[in-house]
Amino acid sequence: MSRLVIVLLMVINSALACAQFLIFPQNDTLCVGEGVQLSASTSCQGTALYTWYVNGDSILSSGSGTFSLIPTQASNQLLVICSCTLNGVVSYDTAQTSLTVISPSIDAGPDQYVDSGTVVTLQATGMLDSVLWSPSYLVNYPNLFTIQTSPSATTTFMVQGFQSGCVVFDYVTVYLTNVFKIPNTFSPNNDGTNDTWIIPGIENYPLNRMIIMNRFGDVLYESASYNVVNAWSGVRNGNVLPDGLYYYLLDLGNGSLKKGTISIIR
Repeated sequence: MSRLVIVLLMVINSALACAQFLIFPQNDTLCVGEGVQLSASTSCQGTALYTWYVNGDSILSSGSGTFSLIPTQASNQLLVICSCTLNGVVSYDTAQTSLTVISPSIDAGPDQYVDSGTVVTLQATGMLDSVLWSPSYLVNYPNLFTIQTSPSATTTFMVQGFQSGCVVFDYVTVYLTNVFKIPNTFSPNNDGTNDTWIIPGIENYPLNRMIIMNRFGDVLYESASYNVVNAWSGVRNGNVLPDGLYYYLLDLGNGSLKKGTISIIR
């Protein structure tokens, strides 16, 4: 968002001429794209004319004493010459100031393509005072340049960079491949269909660990490297469990933990 910075140049009157200019502030700093308004005044009793120069180039001559500018260079030298004409006598005075334009930059890094459940490292680069990632709830430390995330769907992240009151931003997208959805029901009734709890794509995570519990937190089933071969059939210690709602914790073995419910429906 642009902001307007006012630089005030005052002229203390003498009988016939513009006297010394007072400038406040003497130097100022802007963000790229911001505008600055310059203002000069005098108690010249005749006719006052102000001529503005930017980096040595004459930009405007006006009797109003105001000038608006959006600087395009990193360093800018501003000069105003005041001429006062009174009773046919012309006198001059000058004042000058400088403006620095800050142009911070930030790079969120390249887009990434990863398997679902993978912990992804994102890194922002740039000469900045601080950063902020969003959505912040999907990353571990949103105020760090380097963060980690494990989104459940393809997600675009924005990182904002802050420097001396200026703000810049960039985007990076994490695209998920081999996305698998964990079914929340199965029917172990020995009809040959959906008799075990199969999780499509789980073979892509051979280091996974599965724990299934009842609502009291009792462990009913536990397996390292859950797969089609050892898929749960709704049995605990050889005993068939009743229909109902159960709870699972699935550690994919890559730093990602998934949890949810599974219902037995016969």
